[in-house]
Amino acid sequence: MQRQLPPANLFDRALVVEDLDEPRQWLAELLPRALPEVRQVDTASTLAQARERMTGHAYGLALVDWGLPDGTSEELISELVTARPGAAVIVATIHDNDTHVFPALRAGATGYILKSQPSSVVVSQLQRIRLGEPALSPSIALRMLQHFRDLPDEYLNRNSGSMPLVADPAREPGGPQRQLTEREVDVLRLIGKGYKVPEAATLLGISAHTVTSYVRDIYRKLDISSRAEAAVEAARRGLVS
Repeated sequence: MQRQLPPANLFDRALVVEDLDEPRQWLAELLPRALPEVRQVDTASTLAQARERMTGHAYGLALVDWGLPDGTSEELISELVTARPGAAVIVATIHDNDTHVFPALRAGATGYILKSQPSSVVVSQLQRIRLGEPALSPSIALRMLQHFRDLPDEYLNRNSGSMPLVADPAREPGGPQRQLTEREVDVLRLIGKGYKVPEAATLLGISAHTVTSYVRDIYRKLDISSRAEAAVEAARRGLVS
């Protein structure tokens, strides 16, 4: 059976929803490189801003971070898919665990990529959606396959009626938190005090790109996905008063 390709004008205008300045700009610049048909990229740093953008346009393409300052993007993903039939909504995040992957896919996401990958790899994955294929990081595709391999037989019985086809990994307790390095603690302290990435970079005497890398590592290690959660963790550790 021939694969159905998306209409040519579906990706003419895209939305990037990301709370950190540098990754937001990076993703906005990558989209036209991956898909030349993208003529305009709108950006938002919160769910509220994203919904404001949506009042004036139904986006056929969106890159959405899972954890944002005012909540997760689960409902936003559903709203984007509902507003534009056939829309490609791709989660772009640092988290590759089941707690984040499967809720995003259930909400209607058609792809899931990791921001920790090189630009060339992300561009290649985004180009797949032009062919009607999902944009998936390899580790995510492997995780999905392993998830179905590990399901009990009753979950795979489509005729059972009472059993969900996919178990709810979000209800499973997370693994132990990993120890932060001394520099990561410094970054977490500044984030907890409300400093933005450029401000933290100036205070620490390092580049904004390096600070962003530390933030990604902190989020991954602590299994958090927003500045609000980082501030709570900083307070819990006694880094801010």
